[in-house]
Amino acid sequence: MRVYIETLGCQMNRLDSELVAGQLLGAGYELVDQLDEADVFLINTCSVRAQAENKVYSRLGREALADRRRIVGVLGCMAQRRGADLLKRYPFVNIICGPGQLDTLGEMIARAAAGEKTIACDPDRKDRTAAAEADSSIDSLDHDRNIEVGSPAQAYVRVMRGCDKFCTYCIVPFVRGPEVSRSPDAICQEVKQLAAVGRSEITLLGQTVNSYRFPAGDATVRFSDLLERISGLSGVRRLRFVTSHPTDFGDDLLEAMRDLPNVCRYIHCPPQSGSDRVLRAMNRRYTRAEYDDFIDRAYAIMPDVTIAGDFIVGFPGEEESDHQASADLIKRSRFKNSFIFKYSSRDGTVGAKTLDDNIPFEVKRRRNRELLAVQAEVSLEHYRSFIGREMELLVEGPSPLSDKPVNVGADPNLVQMLGRTRGDHITVFQGPESLAGQYVSARITDAASFTLFAELAK
Repeated sequence: MRVYIETLGCQMNRLDSELVAGQLLGAGYELVDQLDEADVFLINTCSVRAQAENKVYSRLGREALADRRRIVGVLGCMAQRRGADLLKRYPFVNIICGPGQLDTLGEMIARAAAGEKTIACDPDRKDRTAAAEADSSIDSLDHDRNIEVGSPAQAYVRVMRGCDKFCTYCIVPFVRGPEVSRSPDAICQEVKQLAAVGRSEITLLGQTVNSYRFPAGDATVRFSDLLERISGLSGVRRLRFVTSHPTDFGDDLLEAMRDLPNVCRYIHCPPQSGSDRVLRAMNRRYTRAEYDDFIDRAYAIMPDVTIAGDFIVGFPGEEESDHQASADLIKRSRFKNSFIFKYSSRDGTVGAKTLDDNIPFEVKRRRNRELLAVQAEVSLEHYRSFIGREMELLVEGPSPLSDKPVNVGADPNLVQMLGRTRGDHITVFQGPESLAGQYVSARITDAASFTLFAELAK
């Protein structure tokens, strides 16, 4: 049977889809790049924002109108959270599979092919216990991964799952379950296997990755300890991690990033707001002063560190002064970039039960545009600071604009290629497609707010 997988949402979902793809290949299924060629359509979903769920509803609506009937499976967080609603609205859906039961997907497809409607999570239960129960077997998916599937040089590795932070806006603790850290031995074995086939850039994933803790006898393996163990493995040229929480960023982790040569000095650590009042309402567990202290420590220990953030605008009760505090935080922190989102209430969260979503949409949209403009200005200054420098790039492949030359008069036989620096700066240059998956040295010639332009070093 031919399977098409569509993935929405975060890096965790992309990893889940890669692991599922490898599992299905090992079970004899064929993966295809076009939905029209598929006998099975799997959509791996996200529930973090309303827009993400609306994309799924729209996608399934189009599938309902399709001429061809195939097996349809809804996977991931939205399956765990809205399974009953999905089955009611789209009775043609064959499979509902939460994040914790993805290791059984091959069997579920076989049962669906025999006419059975399969549900691997209880769609009527939305409590945290249900998510935790469903997530109990997730390690088997990671442990049995097909290391040949994925990018030729890059790989995601899950080090923990779930979240215990309970930010009032966030559904993740209820659909991904409580925090559980994987064994460092299992993680290192997985990285060794990936590095052995050339996956030299490893990105460690967790909902709050730096809260990783694993008991080992009388001691505890901290995230900084895990970085040190993985850093020493043969074949690991770059080591990254996302996403971090400010309360778990001790100096031990910053110093490990400074001292371990293959750990990229890049931090994604969302503040979400620059206002103490809003941070309290969000239950973020830190103050603006504490976040500022984290930023100051990061730059003091690693002057060349690159930092990115996330912000939510229009949070219930947010006033103009709170909004301006967020703009000030972007400037003070000198973020490389920030992902900025308009608040949307998620039923099932603490915020949906206790907070009145009282900020008009037009105000949210204006504040979103204003923060984006501030970030663009800060980013432009940051990116321009690299002009004239020679930097190492890991080439990911042709850029989405690969048919357009970077420079007038460029060789028409070359295409626009996309690479990333160790600081996660997207960089484009003219080069042959054969460079995909390789490391190259390039001189930065120009910069925009979120892009570096380069020439290959001679």
